[in-house]
Amino acid sequence: MTNSHQSRRTASAVCRGGQRGSGLPQTFEMTFPADPGCAQQVRRVISAHLRYWRRSSLSDAVLLATTEAFANAVTHGSRTPGDLITVAMENSNVQLRVSISDEAPGRLPIVPSGTDSLAESGRGLALIEAFTDVWGVKPADEGLGKTVWFAFNTAAEATEPTPAETEPFSSRPAIGESRPAPLPSYGERRQRA
Repeated sequence: MTNSHQSRRTASAVCRGGQRGSGLPQTFEMTFPADPGCAQQVRRVISAHLRYWRRSSLSDAVLLATTEAFANAVTHGSRTPGDLITVAMENSNVQLRVSISDEAPGRLPIVPSGTDSLAESGRGLALIEAFTDVWGVKPADEGLGKTVWFAFNTAAEATEPTPAETEPFSSRPAIGESRPAPLPSYGERRQRA
């Protein structure tokens, strides 16, 4: 049995924050087992929140950076599959911020200089640096583990309209508009005018 089944039992989530337009940031936090099989679940959850927060235009960059940071946390920031990794997002009028935290002691990661473009590993932080507006690493508050975070400026970006804002309220024609002639029923011929 794979650990991805266990991840469904041990993942936990917390959502907080204001409604759109309230000025309060919207936050989301979820903890996953340090299992590479959880990466797909992380992407689905992040993608769903980006759609909910109407930030889908950032999806490709956010998902790429999150996947790289999660993979690094699994590979370098965990000792066993029982270790936990926390993925947090904060959406405000100014920025969308994502944080990936692990509990493993050790040194803080750095971007390797002169990364080999043909190497199979070692490009994760370089990709995060390339696809985000700002990023960083900080030790955990309790001294055990670290957090890799990155952010996207959203102040100039308009949020995507809701379907209610883009679709007409009614499919009926407005006063003074005419409806197109109905299509003929099966077996009938349309009369030409």
